[in-house]
Amino acid sequence: MKVFLLSILFSFVLSASTEYEDAYIAYSDGNFTGSFKLFKTLAQKEKDLDAAYMLASMYERGEGCSVDKNASIKWYKYSADGYFLKSQDYTNYHLDKERLKIYDTLNRADDAITNTTIKRYSQSMYNIKALGTNYFLPVSYRYKGDYAPTNGHFAQAIETEFQFSLKYDFGANTLGLNEIYSAAYTQLSFWQLYEESAYFRETNYNPELFVTIPTSIGGEKIFLKAVRFAFAHQSNGRGGEEERSWNYLSASSYFQYKLLFTELKFWHRLPDTTDYNPKLIDYMGYGHLRFLLPYKEHIAQLILKGNFKNHGSVELNYSHPTLSREDLFLYIKIFSGYGESLINYDEYINKIGIGFSISR
Repeated sequence: MKVFLLSILFSFVLSASTEYEDAYIAYSDGNFTGSFKLFKTLAQKEKDLDAAYMLASMYERGEGCSVDKNASIKWYKYSADGYFLKSQDYTNYHLDKERLKIYDTLNRADDAITNTTIKRYSQSMYNIKALGTNYFLPVSYRYKGDYAPTNGHFAQAIETEFQFSLKYDFGANTLGLNEIYSAAYTQLSFWQLYEESAYFRETNYNPELFVTIPTSIGGEKIFLKAVRFAFAHQSNGRGGEEERSWNYLSASSYFQYKLLFTELKFWHRLPDTTDYNPKLIDYMGYGHLRFLLPYKEHIAQLILKGNFKNHGSVELNYSHPTLSREDLFLYIKIFSGYGESLINYDEYINKIGIGFSISR
């Protein structure tokens, strides 16, 4: 129960982080009077420990207020005691600290709405719950290309597609590099919901282990934000001649230029004892280049895969919060190329789907 309550407290602190940033920007700009009022409100009403520390420092130096040594000592003690209790009782304290360090390295936009979108995306990216996008597309329409029959079934052009992608961060900063160690699982399913038998045409399973190493913490905010190294397996779980599976190592680099996020990822397939799909890499490529652009509450994402020859794919995604709530998003996915699913990795497919996502 204690850990649960502290988790709620941490989530609450994250939700107030944009206000803290506004206060700190005002302080950095020399607006001591305005920032003092903001820090005081956050410390008193929101119980923000970082704001309490800033408030103590301003009382000590007389910035935006009169020098008050007693008030300074009071707020220093409040901040120190709060962080001490967190480190003792909150088992994920160090993981949370490393996540917040990463977020602090990101560039900011000129408007608060875009900054809030970046904050939500980065916390998902460096992980509280989600790894990839968790989405459900009730309608996914294939307007070009064919699927191989499944147990005598010929797939309809309209199906339902969904993915869930989660990770668990189990360690941090063992090497003193602010690194985060994670285990993850992603499952992508294609459901012929509109067929009479409503069978699953294909499901792809993707467990992995990886370490993420930030590159700009504790110094100047540089273009390269982080690198990630992973060992992974991907399979459709069928076995026999319809088995499609491979093991691979991957290396990813994450960049940010102004508000544009970029991931450059390469993978290397490991040898298999039994290989039913020797040409898989010829169609899946050797990696991908991913661009993500947030603007206010919108996020657009472009993923390019290729093998530097004739095969590859293009995927375009768009998401926006629904009118009713902030944690449910309209989600549109457009795909064109090879490797849409493992069973048909060598078929050229064009699809468009529309539905909802619960993370991005």
